[in-house]
Amino acid sequence: MVQTNYIVAIELSSSKVTGAVGIEAYDGIKIIETASTRVDGFISKGVVRNVDKTSEAITSIINRLEPAITSHNGRETMIKRAYVSLAGLTIHGISSKVTRDFGTYTKITQEIINGMENENDITFEIPEGYSKVEAITQEYKVDGKNNHNPVGTPAMTVEGNYLNIVVKKQFLEQLKESFRLANVEIADSYMAAKMDADIILSKDARRNGVALVNIGAETTTISIYNNDKLRKLVVLPLGGSNITRDLCAEQISPEEAEAIKFTRGYKADDGNNGDKISTETLNNVICARMSEILQNVKYQIEESGEMIHNIVFTGGGAKLKNLEILLNEYLPNFKTSIAADPQLAFESLPGVNTYGIFTTALYGLFNLGKENCCEEEIPVQPMNGGMLFPEENEPEPAAEEHTDEPVEKEEKPAEPEKQEKPKVKPTTRSSKGKSVFAGIGNLFKDFVSSATSADDDDDINNEDDE
Repeated sequence: MVQTNYIVAIELSSSKVTGAVGIEAYDGIKIIETASTRVDGFISKGVVRNVDKTSEAITSIINRLEPAITSHNGRETMIKRAYVSLAGLTIHGISSKVTRDFGTYTKITQEIINGMENENDITFEIPEGYSKVEAITQEYKVDGKNNHNPVGTPAMTVEGNYLNIVVKKQFLEQLKESFRLANVEIADSYMAAKMDADIILSKDARRNGVALVNIGAETTTISIYNNDKLRKLVVLPLGGSNITRDLCAEQISPEEAEAIKFTRGYKADDGNNGDKISTETLNNVICARMSEILQNVKYQIEESGEMIHNIVFTGGGAKLKNLEILLNEYLPNFKTSIAADPQLAFESLPGVNTYGIFTTALYGLFNLGKENCCEEEIPVQPMNGGMLFPEENEPEPAAEEHTDEPVEKEEKPAEPEKQEKPKVKPTTRSSKGKSVFAGIGNLFKDFVSSATSADDDDDINNEDDE
């Protein structure tokens, strides 16, 4: 039978947990189901705060995806593992370098380059409480000059520069525990920031210098690229929910505040129109909170020292109406643009909802995921040839033969120990009841058997008396 590969992708963000399952086809992934559930504080700034609640959210996603897989497959199928995106406040990049000084001109080989990468893995000092998840080679300098492909070049010295991506150990442990409690294995995990860049940014943009800014609910991730390499990665503890909370202080619900951000936005020219919040108040709140984000973005770009030609904004916060006005006000020296929702690169089955659910992180996970995430559920076969309760079908004992000849009384031998019958684990409440009543039936049989034996002994005694 041909192996069917189902890829399951799950993203945990500060606002919601989303998941999707697709099947590998000859022309790419075909999406067969999606699911989403809101986060009510148990994931904050992209970090799992409540393991039990997060586990329940993951279980909810799995329970909504599995029936679609079973329907598509025609057999009971369970999700055993999933691909997961890594994001959140604790992720950042730290630069390091490794140098080789040969003393004489030496041709640089691939073995030398591999040895430098291994040395970086060994000697890089990971901050206390953090784990390194990836090391990205940025560039090499051969005798002081940049060289992106130094293999084969004679040199006196070569220097390798690396960007080490670290994340707090506690975050990883809480993430793994949430999936463990949901009985789902993490097949692999990938950085959401890199997957965003792979999908949104062109190779030319990354080569010429670009900053990708993802404004989420509670964090803003800044990824700076130059010469097609990730140069800097930083996550700010600021996001679009800062605006929502300030608007809620004006006695409106979070749902109303979210709707106002996207329908009225900044410098709305629609007057009040009967809304619960005035245009002046709305503009003041949006301007105050967005200026914090944009000024921090500007600082991080300038502090990196990289030549940036464009800043691309994405994420839920980038959907704020009239954001372009704020970009022109606070980033006048940069070319800016807003990335629209990515076009669905995969075919989906009829009726499958992808709007508002499919993120660039989920796209990236489907692109990178290769391992089958599902297994068919094997039904438990009953023991003893299908007889769950063999004691009910035992043959009646053969009738004891009687003769007219007197029988010499013998001492009754000790009753042999009964052979223990195979234990069958009951699968339903009704099967448990059946086993109990079957046991009562056996006791009744023993009682009748012993009574019959007693009558037989009396008959023998009477014959002796005669």
